[in-house]
Amino acid sequence: MTCAVVVAAAGRGVRLGGSDPKALRRVAGLPMVVHTLRALDSSGVVDAGVLVVPPELHAQMQGLLVEHLLAARWHPVDGGATRQESVANGLAALTPDVDVVLVHDAARPFVPPTSYGGWSTRSRPEPTPWFQ
Repeated sequence: MTCAVVVAAAGRGVRLGGSDPKALRRVAGLPMVVHTLRALDSSGVVDAGVLVVPPELHAQMQGLLVEHLLAARWHPVDGGATRQESVANGLAALTPDVDVVLVHDAARPFVPPTSYGGWSTRSRPEPTPWFQ
């Protein structure tokens, strides 16, 4: 089964204050989003990843992915006006062969990498639809 992750990084971080988006705020010397993507990469469950970003930061985020050697698995997709639109844009960017999708917030960098495996296993589709 193929597992993809849509990482929402298009938020402005208004409640946090400041001028930079939350995902770009530095924690231990690196942008939060770098910590988040590294944790997802080290989980062993992510086959493909989409990083949903503010459209005006698309090139900057692509550069960040390249700089931190994350561009092989992650590619930026422009976000929308709301989180719902942003996640929808991320989902639309996935390939049809994806079986399981996890949606994660870029500003949540401290989830233990082992947690993702449990989520993806519990999210696997059953042989018959549960929504009948």
